[in-house]
Amino acid sequence: MTSYTRDDQLAVQPEATFGGRIETSGAYIGRLTMAKERTAKTGTRGIEFTFESEDGRVARYLTLWVARANGEKIEYPYSLLSALMACLDVKKIESAATTIDEWNPATGSLGPAEAQVFHDLVNKPVGVLLQREEREWEGKTYVSMKIVQFFDPRDRSTPGEILSGQRTGQSLEKMVTNLRESVVRSDAPPAGATPAGSGSGGFAEIDDDDVPF
Repeated sequence: MTSYTRDDQLAVQPEATFGGRIETSGAYIGRLTMAKERTAKTGTRGIEFTFESEDGRVARYLTLWVARANGEKIEYPYSLLSALMACLDVKKIESAATTIDEWNPATGSLGPAEAQVFHDLVNKPVGVLLQREEREWEGKTYVSMKIVQFFDPRDRSTPGEILSGQRTGQSLEKMVTNLRESVVRSDAPPAGATPAGSGSGGFAEIDDDDVPF
């Protein structure tokens, strides 16, 4: 016979974490719940992701700026997009017009909006390595998360290991070790960054600045 005793502290843990923000550097397993096309005022094109971990915590506004206005690839962010596609076993992606729930700063609420969404990237198991970044701005500390790498959650293999056929998961462990607790930057916070300790749930509280390329 097997028996278990209720742990009241653990019983409420799922409620406490669900919907909370990811604010700590590390490797997370979950799924991308949003992958929408985004265009800066400069014409630079990118993809904005929302990631939800297995415990219900969320990282929003994870944007990869992958191409300049003239169509030229921006190598490092494009390499991360290609890494994601390798982890999901996807060769090509195309966006499609979709109605989504989007945050409206004017009304302070979610509402329907038209967006170009990459459906082949969402709602599939994926691992993502995130780096916490802080920016001091007008007396407040803003926190955002930056994508460092993607990995296959089944065996923690990185794209290099997947494509070479040598799936060991060792590369990810080295990358995790090299993460910093937080990277402090001096420039203005990116769109979607929120003051540390804010209860906003991670929605944008500042204007979206031009991308500097």
